[in-house]
Amino acid sequence: MSIDAKQTSKSHERHVVYLKLRKTGGTTLASSILFPYCVKHGLSYMDPVDWWAVHPRLVAGEQFHMMFRHFPDFPQPWAKTWLRDVIGKYRLITLLREPVSRLLSDFNHLSHYHRTMTFSQYLESHHEPNHQSRWLGFDGRDPDFIRKRFSAVGITERFDESMLLFRHCLGLSLEDVLYVRQRSDVDKRLRLSDLGQEAIDELKDINWLDVKLYEQANATFDRYLDDVPEMSKELEVYRSALNDFRHPLWSRRGTFPIGYTARYVWSEFDSEHARVRDLRELPS
Repeated sequence: MSIDAKQTSKSHERHVVYLKLRKTGGTTLASSILFPYCVKHGLSYMDPVDWWAVHPRLVAGEQFHMMFRHFPDFPQPWAKTWLRDVIGKYRLITLLREPVSRLLSDFNHLSHYHRTMTFSQYLESHHEPNHQSRWLGFDGRDPDFIRKRFSAVGITERFDESMLLFRHCLGLSLEDVLYVRQRSDVDKRLRLSDLGQEAIDELKDINWLDVKLYEQANATFDRYLDDVPEMSKELEVYRSALNDFRHPLWSRRGTFPIGYTARYVWSEFDSEHARVRDLRELPS
């Protein structure tokens, strides 16, 4: 979808690149916050053609407001120039997750479709060591990598606080960052509690760069939150709104789609009746 200047309100215009990583909770952010915001305000977004990741050859259009998909090529030298060309001056955000928890979530997701796959087989054939560092271009040498490269970085384990951090970073209203958490149909075959400390330490060693990046992200995250006035009060109001769909903030949102693009909408939130309609359950 290319930009149509006639449909875009300058007061709501945002230029955002969200680098979506695997199994960090990013589907909720992308499909329940950023995509509905684009729909609501007539903003354009990248929609790769028949592929799971963004690449210049797969994107139809020349100018966009937002990108909120996988982009594993981001560390490549050409990638940042291309993003500036097609999005302009943008705010860069991402979500990071504790590396072992992310790894287990990835295994549970894949094993949902490959029921006979063991954890050992996953580690040998499917696991991408230091996935988060690889996709973001972190080599472990810069102790200020996150602060220098990103406008804001959220933490999956502190999801609500992360959404409020993004709200302040992107200049959104509180109602703009209210979300419907995406359901998971995946059985958790393996949990962190199933692993001994020795196994956990081995997985951390394999993903040592991600561990280092996650530690840096947590320290930076806390510093950013310290700069937000009355964050604790805002968090209380925010969680109250999330827990009560009939909160006044919801009533002003109307009905909006949940998904990645106009072609991939799987739910619809109806604030008037305070319910989510799962479109995947409707007959085709």
